[in-house]
Amino acid sequence: MDERHLLLLGVLMAQSQHAYRINDFIETNLGRVSNMKRATAYALLERLEKRGLVRMEVQTVGNHPPRKVYSITEAGKQAFLDLLQALLARVEEASSAADIALMFIDYLPGQRAEELLRRRLDDIRKQIRRLTATPDHAFAPGVDYAVQRKIAILQAERDWLEQVLGSLTGPAAGTAASGPSREADRCGGGTSGQADRPGSGPSGQADRPAGEPSGHGGHRAR
Repeated sequence: MDERHLLLLGVLMAQSQHAYRINDFIETNLGRVSNMKRATAYALLERLEKRGLVRMEVQTVGNHPPRKVYSITEAGKQAFLDLLQALLARVEEASSAADIALMFIDYLPGQRAEELLRRRLDDIRKQIRRLTATPDHAFAPGVDYAVQRKIAILQAERDWLEQVLGSLTGPAAGTAASGPSREADRCGGGTSGQADRPGSGPSGQADRPAGEPSGHGGHRAR
């Protein structure tokens, strides 16, 4: 199980809810920290029911269509507490899409790489402003902690991007953007002084299909 199961079980820890209410609560109150889709929530609730962690009852009120109401079971409460403790202490090591893209940024012309990094920086600043405007949750301080953590992570990346962009546009950028020493600093260096890119061979040059040129234009961007 993962954080999505924890979220659903956590919502049910407070009280029983019908599926629509669960989704509405997540979107309205927890949208800053979760982007779970409605269809995903329904599918996960069914899995939790099959595992005996939640119980589903069909209720009919007046002339309204029948609706599924979910409650957490005793086994579900224990699973919630176990998962909560495990995820709270665990440090995530998964790479993001941005990490992979940065590995290959050298294949873009320097101007284009800088343009994209500035676009990313602008988006991060917008996200920080949006999250900072989130109202406090007086009766749920844990939600505030989650929002504050997202802000702190975004602020750290904002500061890093500003530093990188400063190095690309500073006085020494023209000479630092190329040369064996920069390549060696980037990836630990090699016997030939060339950077070891993903897929590179003993010579330090990236493996390419036969007939394809080995170089790529533009400044090297970090």
